[in-house]
Formats: sequence, structure tokens, C-alpha cells
Amino acid sequence: MNAKTWQWAAVTIAILSFIGLIALGRTTPNKKKVDGQDPETDSLAYTDDVLMAGARAALDSSQLAYMNSLEQELKKAQDPEQEILTLKLLSRTWNEYKNFGAGGFYAEKVAQFAPEAEAWNIAGSTYGIAFNKEKADVKLKQFLARKSIAAFEKAIELAPDSVNYAINEALMYIDLAMVDASVMPMTGAQKLLALDKKFPNNLKLQMQMGRLSLNRTGDIKKAIPRFENVVALAQNEEVSETLLLEAHFSLVECYKRQENPEKVLEHYDACIELAKNRPDLAIELKKGKQNYANNRK
Repeated sequence: MNAKTWQWAAVTIAILSFIGLIALGRTTPNKKKVDGQDPETDSLAYTDDVLMAGARAALDSSQLAYMNSLEQELKKAQDPEQEILTLKLLSRTWNEYKNFGAGGFYAEKVAQFAPEAEAWNIAGSTYGIAFNKEKADVKLKQFLARKSIAAFEKAIELAPDSVNYAINEALMYIDLAMVDASVMPMTGAQKLLALDKKFPNNLKLQMQMGRLSLNRTGDIKKAIPRFENVVALAQNEEVSETLLLEAHFSLVECYKRQENPEKVLEHYDACIELAKNRPDLAIELKKGKQNYANNRK
């Protein structure tokens, strides 16, 4: 690798880290079989009790004492409001301890106690975070993914017109198919395509489908119109600068692969403008643009 290429790669990685593309995309799941485990049957070994026993075993003495005190508060709760508040505190504390599986367990209990769509969505999302953070145990990943999907399905039942809950469910099916051979690989994709027909101008949906095309399948011909649509929709919708910056930077990457320098520089400029209040990021973007221009000479 020559010096220019290495420098360009280093700057690109720095920019990706700054704008959170890696975190915003879905993490790469384990292979369908890991260490002789059969994803079609081994997830049956996990239950809520097994999940929580493992979570508690990972606590240090002070953490365990605190969680025990919260459990006692839960048992002593005098009314439903106090019980829900304690369940939420248990979920939040487990998340703070970086055990999102246990956090999802208590978020699910909140949703069971006070069944609202957003409560089920929080439970599904928390289980989804746990899925993405688990690296070694394919059985646990399957269990967490199925818990996540079940929660999203509850959210959809309560709010059938919410596209966000349906997107979350579809994405979780895509992740589950990567670790469970019993799940058809196209299940999640078909759900997203159906949503796309129903909501062709939903910004979040366009962004997610663009990410999948760019980061999962590498199909930039499909990714480009998705990200371009996000940029166009953002002209008339309120959207976070971070998401819009991601869309522009994704287009930078797409057009680099297409060897379209005019478009690359156009979207670099858009990124730099969006990052004007984030000096460190703006510097990295300017370096990336300059290195790209230098490499073309």
C-alpha cells in the first residue's frame, strides 16, 4: 500500500468513527455455525432465568448488592406506579452495567405491566443492542434476537400504523437470519421492501435501506438513490445533522467506488458544511477531501 493510499484510508476511518457510521449500521453477526453449535436448536437452551443468572454472575459484589436492594424495593412496591418506576430503574441500571440483555428483560416487564407500543419498542431495541454487543455466543444471539422480534411485534400490534416499529422488526429479522439457519434470509428484506412500497418517502426507511445496500450487500447502484432520496427529503423535513451528514458521507463512499470525482467532492463539501460546528470532524473531512484530490493527480 503506497503512502497516499494509506493516508486516505486512515482519514476515512477517522471520519467514519467521528460520524458514527459503524455504530449506526448493524454490526456483522456471527456465522451460522460457531464452534459446532447448531443455530436451529441450540437457542432452546436459553431462557429468561438462564439469561438473568448469567447477568447476575457477572456482577461484582457492590453491583450485586445494589441490584438486590432494587429487587427488594420492587417486592415492597405499594402501587403500580411505584412498581413501574422500580422496573425502569432496574432496566436502566443493568444497561449502565453494560448488560443490555438484562436491561431488555426488565424493559419487557415494564411493557407487560403497562402495555404501550413505545414500551415494547424500548424492550425490543434493548434486546437488539444486546444482540449486537454479543460476539461469542451464537445461542445467546439467537435468543436475544427472538426476544427483540417478539417485542417489536407487540409494538406493531398496538400501533399498526407506525413505520418505525415495523422497520425495527424487519432489521432484526435480517440480523437473526445471519445466525439462525432456520430463518429465511430474505424474510427481513421482504418486510422492508413491502414497507418501501407503502411508505416510499419515509426518510428513516430510505436511510436504513441505503445502509443495507452499502454496508451489507455492497450494491452501490441501489444505495445511491436511497441516500440521494434522504438528501432530497431533508429539504422539506426536519432531520438531524448527524443523519444528514451520514447520508452525504455515504454518498462520498458510493461515488468513490463509481469513480465520479465531481460527485465525491460535492458531497464532501456538504459534509464539511454540516460539520462546521464540530471542528475536529470538519478537519478530518477537509483532510479526506484533500487527500482524495491529491490521489487523483
